[in-house]
Amino acid sequence: MGRGLCCALLFVFSVAATVPVSAGVVLNEFVADPAQDWSPSDGDLLYDSRDDEWVEIMNDGTEPVDITGWRLRDAVSDSSWRYEFSGILGPGEYAVVYGNESYAWEEASGYARQGLSLNNGGDTITLVEAGLAVVADQISYESHEVQDDRSLGRVPDGGGEWYVFDGLNPMSPSATGITPSPGLPNVGSPVEPVDWGRIKALYR
Repeated sequence: MGRGLCCALLFVFSVAATVPVSAGVVLNEFVADPAQDWSPSDGDLLYDSRDDEWVEIMNDGTEPVDITGWRLRDAVSDSSWRYEFSGILGPGEYAVVYGNESYAWEEASGYARQGLSLNNGGDTITLVEAGLAVVADQISYESHEVQDDRSLGRVPDGGGEWYVFDGLNPMSPSATGITPSPGLPNVGSPVEPVDWGRIKALYR
């Protein structure tokens, strides 16, 4: 592998999903620190730090799944419910919830109205199955992984590793160049992890 290509290797952050993932409905991508208008459902073309956060889930299995009653929560407490899904999610299909939709659900359901409330300084997102007793998936992240318009997403979709998608706000070292893609496949070609030490060693 040439030195120039090595320097362009994608940097994999140590974002640990605290729940083992098997085929089924999982967290797939999210933006915690939006810097533009992401939401197509808020009725405007204006940026809003609350309304334009989003979380995408995906059915990585081979059978349709009824996600009615499945909920999202953040790390504040087990009762910090942010949104409840409904309907059937077919194999390979995505469902995206935006901050304004979360806010509307909280208001209608009698919960504190905060939207998705994804902390820019780091947080944990949890997907819980209907009945609220089984955690389907969970991801924790740090502040540098979600700066303006950076998302975290799986490659390949569903069961892949988590990568920073920094096509709109490049990382250093080793930007991935992948662009956030709510409701669409995560497109990119991540390779082995690399850090500054490994890059410098190529030029010694």
